[in-house]
Amino acid sequence: MKKLSLLALPLTLLALPAAAQTAQPEQVTFEHDGDRYVYTVKMVGDTKIIDGTETRSGKRFNLRVSDKRVTGTVGDSEVRFKRSDVTPLARTDMTSDR
Repeated sequence: MKKLSLLALPLTLLALPAAAQTAQPEQVTFEHDGDRYVYTVKMVGDTKIIDGTETRSGKRFNLRVSDKRVTGTVGDSEVRFKRSDVTPLARTDMTSDR
């Protein structure tokens, strides 16, 4: 499994506001360095599932976030890394469909 550059997908998605973790997934839009990401978040047990698209390229991503690990796919590449490897980005603009 490849470990992609953590800059390839802004991992601020891993520290989402509580509103994005509700039982009914809501669509969230996130912008970083000129790229726009649209995604939903849902909880399945203790695992956060982030499913979305980078809008410019159309590249899809699906991440499963547990307490200690992140696994999933970004485009056609599999990703796996420790949450402790994530460096949160500075404040970003997020909007939700609520």
